[in-house]
Amino acid sequence: MQGLSEDIRFGARLLLRKPGFTLAAVMTLALGIGLNTALFTVFDGFVLKPLPLRNPGSLVQIRGIGHTGQPTNLFSYLDYLEYRDSQTTLTGLAAWNKVAVPLGDASPAGDDITVARDESAYVFGQIVSGNYFDVLDARMRMGRGFLPEEDRAPGMYPVVVISHAFWQRQFDSDPEIIGKTVRLRGQSFTIIGVSERDFIGTTPDAPSFWVPLMMRDRMIPSGGWNYRRWSNERNADSFALIGRLKPGATRAQARSEMQLIAERLARSYPDKDQKIGVIVTGSPGFITLSENDWANLLPLPLAFALVLLLACANVANLLLARAATRQKEIAVRLALGATRRRLIRQLLTESTMVSGIGGVAGFMLAKWTLAAFYPLVLSRLPIPAAMRDSFHLSLEPDYRIFGFTFLISLVAGIAAGLAPALQASRPDLTSAIKDEGSSLGRHLSQSRLRNGLIIAQISVSMILLIGAGLLVRNLQNAQTLDLGLETENLSSIAIRQDASNYLDPARQSEVRRQLAERLRGLPGVVSVAQASREPLAGRPAQTAITIAGSERSNDHPLSANYNPVSPSYFETVGIQIVRGRAFAEQEAGSGTPVVVISESTVRKFWPAFKDVGEAIGRQIGIETPLEKTGSDQAGEPSMVFTPYEVIGVARDTRSGWVWEKDETYLYVPPFAGARPEGVLLVKTSGEPQRTTAAIRAEAKNIDPKLSLSIRRVQDNLETQMTPFRAVATIAGVLGGLALLLASIGMYGVISFVVAQRTREIGIRIALGAKPRDVVTLFLKQGLRLIAAGIAIGILGGAIISRLLAALLLNVSVIDPVAFVGVSVFLALVAMLACYAPARRATRADPMEALRHE
Repeated sequence: MQGLSEDIRFGARLLLRKPGFTLAAVMTLALGIGLNTALFTVFDGFVLKPLPLRNPGSLVQIRGIGHTGQPTNLFSYLDYLEYRDSQTTLTGLAAWNKVAVPLGDASPAGDDITVARDESAYVFGQIVSGNYFDVLDARMRMGRGFLPEEDRAPGMYPVVVISHAFWQRQFDSDPEIIGKTVRLRGQSFTIIGVSERDFIGTTPDAPSFWVPLMMRDRMIPSGGWNYRRWSNERNADSFALIGRLKPGATRAQARSEMQLIAERLARSYPDKDQKIGVIVTGSPGFITLSENDWANLLPLPLAFALVLLLACANVANLLLARAATRQKEIAVRLALGATRRRLIRQLLTESTMVSGIGGVAGFMLAKWTLAAFYPLVLSRLPIPAAMRDSFHLSLEPDYRIFGFTFLISLVAGIAAGLAPALQASRPDLTSAIKDEGSSLGRHLSQSRLRNGLIIAQISVSMILLIGAGLLVRNLQNAQTLDLGLETENLSSIAIRQDASNYLDPARQSEVRRQLAERLRGLPGVVSVAQASREPLAGRPAQTAITIAGSERSNDHPLSANYNPVSPSYFETVGIQIVRGRAFAEQEAGSGTPVVVISESTVRKFWPAFKDVGEAIGRQIGIETPLEKTGSDQAGEPSMVFTPYEVIGVARDTRSGWVWEKDETYLYVPPFAGARPEGVLLVKTSGEPQRTTAAIRAEAKNIDPKLSLSIRRVQDNLETQMTPFRAVATIAGVLGGLALLLASIGMYGVISFVVAQRTREIGIRIALGAKPRDVVTLFLKQGLRLIAAGIAIGILGGAIISRLLAALLLNVSVIDPVAFVGVSVFLALVAMLACYAPARRATRADPMEALRHE
C-alpha cells in the first residue's frame, strides 16, 4: 500500500505537469466511458432496476413456448384459468393486457357523470383480473380495488380504478371522486378507487386506469375473430400473466408445476395451438429479455464497446508518445536498479488514474446527456401526449451504474496503458541515457505497436461505419418501400358516441353512412370509404376460413387477415385490382357474399394456379358473426362459415406493418348483423388538416353529441418509421464518433512521427528534396496503415452485418453501396488526417531541423 501511495503521488505530479496531455486523455476516455454508462443506465432502467412494487423479488412472469420453440407473452383466458386454479406455488396469478380508449363525451344534463378535462384525448389503461391489485400488493389512495364478483359476470360491473396521476391531472384531485362516473369509449364507469401515488403497475407507460377483465368487450372495438371469443376460445391469446411466489417457494418449483399444466393442456386439446412449455422468470424490471432478444440487441452494446475500444487505442497512442519523452528517465531508473515490474506498475498506475478521472467525467457526461435528451426523445416520439406524460422510467444512478462505471474505467485504464507500459519499460539503455536515436528504440517511426493501434482504430471505425451505412440504407428502403397502397392526404375518422348509441349497431351504421354522404360533398374531398380497420394500424385482424379441398376442417380451420370495407375502399386507399373487379354498392348493401383477395392469398391457398386470375369464381368459407336471439343468449355471437365467391384479386399490400408483407388478405363487405364499428377513410386533394373543421361541423349537424377522432394515416406510417430512424441515428452517431476518434488518432500519430523525424526531414530538404516528395513519404506510410485497417474492417463489417440481418428490410448483408461507399469515405478522411501534418513538415527550416538534436 505504501508503494501504491507513492505511485499515485508521483503519477499525480506528472499529470499536473502535462495538463494538455491529461486533458486530451481524460476527455477521450470520458467520451467512451460516458456513452457506455448512458447505455447501461437505460438498460438498467428497463431490465435490471426492480419494479416500483412491494417485494418485487417474489414476483414472477409466465411466458409460453409455442410449437415453433418461440416464446410468447400472451395466454388465452381459458388457459389463464387453468394455470391460476391448478398451481400451488403462487399466492396468486393475475392476467392483464393494455388498452387505449377515448374519454367520453360531455354528459347529458342531470346525469351524475364527472367528465375529464381533456375530453378529446385517448387514455391508456389496462384490463386486469380481479386479483391484480392483490397479487401486486398495491394500496389505494382512496376507495378500493375489485371485488371477486366483479371478475365473474361479463359486462355486469362497469367499475374502474384510476391512477393517482390521472386523478390529479384530469380531476384536480377531487376528494369526492369515489362513486362518481366517467365515460371510457362512450361507456359509463363508476370510479371505485384511486391508486397510491407510486403505483404504476408493471410497465413504464403507467396506466391511467384499470377495469375488470370481464369488461373487455366494452373496451375493445368489435371486429376480428378474437372479439367476444376471448372468454371461450382457447386459441385467443390475449393476456400477459404475472404471479407472486408463496413464502419458501422457488421459481424452479413454480416452473416445474407450470410445465406439467402446459403438458396436460397440450394433451387435452391437441387440435388447439397450445403451448408446449412455459418459462417462469423473475420480474426484476419492466422488460424480461429472452435469448432471442439478447441476440437481436447484441449489436447495440457491441457498437458502444467498440467506441470505447477506439478511445482506449487513442489514449494508448498518447501514452506511447508521452513515454517517448520520458525515455531518459525510464532508462536511468532501470540503470539504478528499478525492476521492470516496478516500472510497469508505475506506468499502469498513471494510466489508471487518467481512466479514473475519465470515468468520473464520463459518469457526469452520461447523467447530463440523459437528463437533457430523455425529455427531448419522448417529445419527438409519435405517441399521444397522454402516453408521454404517463411514461415513468427511472434513470437515476444506483449501485449497479456506479459499479459498471468503475469497472469499465478500470478496464479502460489497463487496456490503454498495458501495451505502452510493456514497450516503454524495455528501452535501449545506452542510446536512451545518451539521448540518442528515437524514443522507444532505434525505429520509433516504424513502431509496430503504434501502427497496430492505428490499424485497429481504422478497422473498428470501418466496422461501425459499415453498420451505420447498412442501417441508413435500411431506412432509405423503408421510406421508399412500395406499400401497395397510398397514405398521402388520407385521413381516418373514428366516431365516438354516448353509451346508448354505442350499443346500437343500427344507429352506428346509419350515422356512419350519413357522415360519409355529407363528407363526399365537401370541397377538397376526393373520395370517402368505410373500413373496419385503417391502414398501417399494426397487425391486421384475422378470421377463420375454410377452403374446399383443404386438409383442415371446420373443427380446426385456416385463418387469414381480413377487413370489412366499403366498395370505394380500393379507390380511396389506392389499392389496385389486378384481376376481376371490386364489389359494387348493390352487393355491399344487400349482403351478397363476395370477396376480393390478395395475390399472396392465391399463391398460399392455391399454389398450383399459374395465374392469380384462376382464383376468380372460387369459394372461401369465412367465419361470420351473427348475434343470437333469446333472453338467455342475448349478446353472444354465433359463428358460421358463409361461402364467399372470389370476384377479384387485389395487389399485395403491407397494410399492418411496413416491414411485413400481408401473407393473406380478404376484403369483404361489412357482415350483415355484425357490429359495424370501424373508421371512415377520407382522401383529400390537399393536406387533410384543411378539411378537419368542416368534417367536425358535419358530424355535429348529424348529432350534437357526436365527437370524432381524426388522424392522418401518414402518422401511422411515421410511427412505424420511428424505430428505423432511431436505429439509423444511433448508428450514425456512433459511426461519426468512431470516424472522429480514428481521424484524431491518425493525425496525432503522423504528427508525432513528423516531430520525431524532424532532422531527417531537414536533411532531405537540404539535399534537394521537394515538398511533394516529403508529403508523399508520409502519405505512403499512412496509406499502408489505412489499407490494412480497411481490409480488416471489411471482414469485421461482414460479421457485424450478419448480426444486423434481422433488422434489415430488403437490404443485403453485403450491400455493395454501404461497403464500397464507407471504404472510400473512410480512406479519404484518413488520408486528409495524414496530409495536414505531412504538409506542415515541408515548411520546416532545414537549418533549424539540423540543429534539432
